[in-house]
Amino acid sequence: MDWVHKGYLQHNDISQGNVLLHFPEDKVSEVYIGVCDWGLASRVCETTPSRYGYPTAEARTAAFKERGTFVAPELWYTYGKPNSETSYESLRRRHLYTQVADAYSVGVVANKIWDNEDNFHLFKDTAGKARFAVALKELTNPNPKNRSTLQLVHATLTAPPYNFQIPECCYRKHI
Repeated sequence: MDWVHKGYLQHNDISQGNVLLHFPEDKVSEVYIGVCDWGLASRVCETTPSRYGYPTAEARTAAFKERGTFVAPELWYTYGKPNSETSYESLRRRHLYTQVADAYSVGVVANKIWDNEDNFHLFKDTAGKARFAVALKELTNPNPKNRSTLQLVHATLTAPPYNFQIPECCYRKHI
C-alpha cells in the first residue's frame, strides 16, 4: 500500500476481506500479502466523499457495528436536513477519503493479522517487536492529524536499527 500511495492512489475500502494471504508450501517462513477489490479506489487529487453518512445516529451506529472497525473515524457522520449546514450534500464534501484514512484501515488489518504474535523470523529482538507495535498504534490513531502515514511507517521499519525486510514485488502464482 505504501507503493500505491506513492503513486497518488488510495484504495478506499481496505478491510480483512480485501486482503489475501498466500503461504507457499516450499517457503514455510514466508507469507505473500495482496490487496484486492479496487472498485472504490481513487486518485489522491479526486475528492471522493465518504459513503459512511447516515440520516440518524442510530443508523450510523448500526452500520458501524457491521463494518466500522476498518473504517477511519473521520469518515463516519450523521447528516441533517436538506438545505442546511449539516445536509448530506454539505457534509459529504467535508468527509473525504484520504491516504490517511487508508493508513488507518491498513493499521487495523495489520493488527488483526499480527495479533501480537511473537515470531523470531519477523522480530529479531524485543525492540523490533515493540517498534512494530508502536507503528500499528500510530496508524490507528483516531485523530487523522496525529495519524502516521504508510510512507513514514515503511521508512522507519525498513531503516536501521530495525531493518525489516519488505518484498520488492507482489506475489504472483504461476498459472
